Amino acid sequence: MQQLIIFCTFILLTLDVLALTVSRPLGRDPRLRVMTYNPDDVFKFTGYYGYQASIELARDEEIVSISMGDTTSWQIVPAGHRIFIKPMEPDATTNMTLITNKRTYFFELYAAETLDMRDPEMVFNVKFLYPDDENDNMSGHMQTFSASFASPDLTHPEKYNFNYYISGSEEIAPIKIFDDGEFTYLQFRDKNAEISGIFAVDDSLRESLVNYHLAQDNPNMVILEQVFPKLAIRKGKKVTCVFNQSFKAY
Repeated sequence: MQQLIIFCTFILLTLDVLALTVSRPLGRDPRLRVMTYNPDDVFKFTGYYGYQASIELARDEEIVSISMGDTTSWQIVPAGHRIFIKPMEPDATTNMTLITNKRTYFFELYAAETLDMRDPEMVFNVKFLYPDDENDNMSGHMQTFSASFASPDLTHPEKYNFNYYISGSEEIAPIKIFDDGEFTYLQFRDKNAEISGIFAVDDSLRESLVNYHLAQDNPNMVILEQVFPKLAIRKGKKVTCVFNQSFKAY
């Protein structure tokens, strides 16, 4: 129970504490990251001295202007809907305003150093996700559709684990969640397409994006190909934490 309280408190406090938005790992390689766009947020980007990284915007965005406080300590190269960014000094710190034909982004830029490019804190690419742009999100890493995934047969509910605790925003929370020891099933209301991301949360409370499928016979059911002890569901400023109270290494 203490672990549950700590987890939910930490996840929910990010609503207030993270007025400065940081990137989260996308999947298996933590150097590939995502940020959820909100026009009222300031985004923190940490570059590594001696290494370049890129920031990826929506595919239909065109960069109009880039303004920086310190133009000598950072190298910025716009290319299509990306910008390539590299700190030129080991302690470079500044801010940046990026304006496109669709949005405005505010950044705080920090430089750090590392001895190993495989350092999990390194950033190779940060991709923005857009809660209000369903088409862009669905064409990226957010969803993987497969006709082979059908909703489960609940004729024998004793075969499933329903022992989950949910806390946070009711608007994006699943109305039902359970697993069969191999897959996790989340039943949403009829607006599940608006969910920005589902994230697995590890013991250090770090988040990594989880790919999911929609059930072939139930478009409001999301299927994860794994069972997780903790999940965070995010859409903009809204967040819901999910805790598997019967988790074990199946």
